[in-house]
Amino acid sequence: MDTALPCTIRRLNPDDADAWAQLRREALETHPLAFGSSVPDEFNTLVAIAFDRLKVCDDAAFFGAFVDDRLVGTVGILRCEGVKRRHKGMIVAMFVRPVNRRNGVGEMLMKTAIGHARSWKDLDQIQLMVNDVAPEAKRLYEKLGFHSWGIEPRSLSWNGQYTDAIHMILHLQDW
Repeated sequence: MDTALPCTIRRLNPDDADAWAQLRREALETHPLAFGSSVPDEFNTLVAIAFDRLKVCDDAAFFGAFVDDRLVGTVGILRCEGVKRRHKGMIVAMFVRPVNRRNGVGEMLMKTAIGHARSWKDLDQIQLMVNDVAPEAKRLYEKLGFHSWGIEPRSLSWNGQYTDAIHMILHLQDW
């Protein structure tokens, strides 16, 4: 981490849908092999997805990092559904604008998401997937205590390029 950047981390809500959709589009366009999703044809589709994702509920939360009131990073934490899977959470949609990386924004987002997940009763592990095209993200996750448990070869294909997905897990009793 270079120098700490003054930023605010807070839970996102439907009022943030437009800003989230803009940042999500940037992520999907600039790093197509880092995410399983693709850019929809219509921007309004992303706004609708954002509006739905950002509704406050008990088993999901999305957080944003703001610098000078501009959304520069996001992360989501979802609790798995079903009685036999509720002990697990999933990190999703992690992205920090390249200009805001290496200054603690990603770490603050992840710590906030993990801290939120720890408040869920009987949750004891968090999983995520990071593609091999994102080694800096993988190093951040390892720094926070995640470890790899498997690799899915050629997980994604885009314009003739492939990427492997690295599955990672954090046992909350270790955090």
